[in-house]
Amino acid sequence: LIRNLLAVTSQKNLALSRRIFHTSPKTIRGRLLSYLSAQALRENSRSFAIPFDRQQLADYLGVDRSALSAELGRMRTEGLIRFRKNEFELLREP
Repeated sequence: LIRNLLAVTSQKNLALSRRIFHTSPKTIRGRLLSYLSAQALRENSRSFAIPFDRQQLADYLGVDRSALSAELGRMRTEGLIRFRKNEFELLREP
């Protein structure tokens, strides 16, 4: 019982630490790049799907959904990313 409790507590602590790491950049672009880069590393691929829709991603990163969508559009125009719904592809480094 104690081992299970410790495992659950550790996993929750790691998840919160990751979220703090992704929300520490000041700009929306910085937060997005931090999160998307971490997802790409986790999947070991430049193409990956995230477990969030736009509103959930905005809530996770602590930003407004419309500002998040606008920044995603700018990043697409600049050739940094390609996306469709919750599927992303990192094209190049910023």
